[in-house]
Amino acid sequence: MKTYQIILFSLTLLFFSCGRKEYTEKGIMEIKKEIDSLLHKPEAEERFDWGSANAYSNFRAYFHKSKLIFINEDYRYRNGGDSFNLYYFKDGNMLYLIAKELQYKPKKLSKNIEMMVDPDGNVLAYEYIVGGQRSGLNSEELKKIINHAKELERIVSERSTISRKE
Repeated sequence: MKTYQIILFSLTLLFFSCGRKEYTEKGIMEIKKEIDSLLHKPEAEERFDWGSANAYSNFRAYFHKSKLIFINEDYRYRNGGDSFNLYYFKDGNMLYLIAKELQYKPKKLSKNIEMMVDPDGNVLAYEYIVGGQRSGLNSEELKKIINHAKELERIVSERSTISRKE
């Protein structure tokens, strides 16, 4: 009986650990590659708009089997700056982000971010370059980026005619 319980526990542990295995840095890069290959001939895409007091954006959402896999966003700050953002999604969660930002005021400054996030919203890794120098992001800045991605995903899930076809 005890051996049976140990085997059952081991199999359960193996099952749950394998389910989350793909959300490592290596697993997310594999998912990103898969999505990149699907984007050569996307199944469907839709255009959306988003706006706030500080910025607005136009973005396209790309789908595979009626599920959101990618967002290409042109983000414009109202006070002089642009950002070009690429969001990779799986199962409704952002897993990877590439953001290239150029601010014009008070002086010209470029920023680049690449970030990997697990489905629970935990940042696994990121690279942040400001004006050619590596820099760090505090947790508030990271949370702001993740919340913006969630907002875009929410807009797509509410307004999309493609994702409602399921």
